[in-house]
Amino acid sequence: MSSHSLPAEINPDTDCSPPGNVKNDLDQISPDFLDDGTIEAFGYTPVYRRVVGALVGFCIVISLTSPLGAIMVAGVYPITYAGYWGLSWGWLIPNIMMIPQVIAVAELCSSMPVNGAFYWWAAALAPRRASRPVAFIMGWLNVLSLATHLASFSYAVASSLGQTIGYFVEGFVATRPQLMGMAMGTVTLWASLMLLRLERMTLVIMTTATVLLLSCIAFVVALPATHVAHGLPFADAADVFGDFTNYSEWPENGFAVLISFSGALWVNSLWIAPVYVAEETQKARVRAPKAIIQSFGCTAIVGAIICLVFDFCIYDMDATALDETGFPLFNLIRQHWDTKGTAAFLLIGSVFSCLGGSGMLLTYATQIAAFARDGGLPLSRYLVRVHHRTNMPLFATALLVLVTYLLLLLSLSANASDIVYSMATLANLLLWCVPITLRLLAGGKWVPGPFHTGRLSWWIHLLAAMITAFFLIARAFPPNPDIPPLNVIVIAGVLVVAAAAFFFTKFRGLNLDALEIWRDEYQQHRGDRPM
Repeated sequence: MSSHSLPAEINPDTDCSPPGNVKNDLDQISPDFLDDGTIEAFGYTPVYRRVVGALVGFCIVISLTSPLGAIMVAGVYPITYAGYWGLSWGWLIPNIMMIPQVIAVAELCSSMPVNGAFYWWAAALAPRRASRPVAFIMGWLNVLSLATHLASFSYAVASSLGQTIGYFVEGFVATRPQLMGMAMGTVTLWASLMLLRLERMTLVIMTTATVLLLSCIAFVVALPATHVAHGLPFADAADVFGDFTNYSEWPENGFAVLISFSGALWVNSLWIAPVYVAEETQKARVRAPKAIIQSFGCTAIVGAIICLVFDFCIYDMDATALDETGFPLFNLIRQHWDTKGTAAFLLIGSVFSCLGGSGMLLTYATQIAAFARDGGLPLSRYLVRVHHRTNMPLFATALLVLVTYLLLLLSLSANASDIVYSMATLANLLLWCVPITLRLLAGGKWVPGPFHTGRLSWWIHLLAAMITAFFLIARAFPPNPDIPPLNVIVIAGVLVVAAAAFFFTKFRGLNLDALEIWRDEYQQHRGDRPM
């Protein structure tokens, strides 16, 4: 047997089917096959300690997403473009539409739980001749996606801090350079936390997730209670679910509807985080998909409750939508609570959101190292190194921080928030779309994992690809018709440069021979081919 072969054994008493009693072809293979040997089979040497379980994977998503804080920052989109309708259906519709994406990505992760994820899956499922260029271009798109997400979430933390400082210091309004500086300082703090051991980082993340969830519960109880205490009227359900008002500069309501989805697409986009720590996850082929689905569901439900609480407590939508600060939900809270109470609540949320954001570097830096492992980056021999004590690729972390700093320079633009946030969403959607689409054309290249939806799998991926394409088009629109789509221009530029650079590099790409051996062994275990 080849050195790449999988240590598997047939065990008819083992049932590895996912929740919901969905069966698949790996049901008869022992758990050892599901946890051990996969990375070696792909031609790599394991370097990460497997300290992440399903609970930690769930906590990573919650600590990164910070649902309440993220909705307060991004809430300007649904309110500006759709009013009451934006906070209700503008959250519910896109989250329901995302379900096929979540299932498709969970299946891909269960099949091939490897760091590098989306670029790696695209290269593995592409035709053999196209694998190297696909891997190279997608790898660079992955770098852009990771850096733009770091930039957007650090800018969101900075925006929240800026508003909070304004409640402590009368008359303070953060300028764009100040917000950029605070965002860069946030990224620097995240980088310093990477010097902790991986095991201690997981404790920080679990603590942060617990506090953020408790703050969501406190908000859901406290805001309506103070609303009643002040004798304020609640919005009618007919308005919350039926009053669509476009306050934006887009004259067409159809465009406004699409842009109103932007907040939900950005807030609930980090359910993919368990994908990025597959090589650090115990029994990754089972637990990583579980964490993906659970964290998406939790964020979608908690976010819906938060949006509806805000919606029913807005008694004057015209005044809220025309709020000059750009953060109408912050001021809505201040209208219900006194300034000191609001400031204290927001400060606690900002601090823990800032700490939780460190998990982004924890998960993202390993993707940079994975691309370097395949020779996709300059100085790859340094970027691939994993520090023994921290179990983190520190050189890769430094590179990611540097690229994030450069992207944060865009925040000096008058349309800073839209450029930073929309680039993160666009890059993510494009990154997801390619491997999901290639899965449809993969044929025998597709090896289902323990989480597999059987005969529905192909159709779910087709629906996911169509929905992702729809979201790509929707998020490409600028905030008003007079602004050029800088987000699309930057992403297109990166793709063009990456495609051109491929011809001048010696990119190795994936070990396709090892991948074929892995697929052959799966077929042998199914009995479709002779041993």
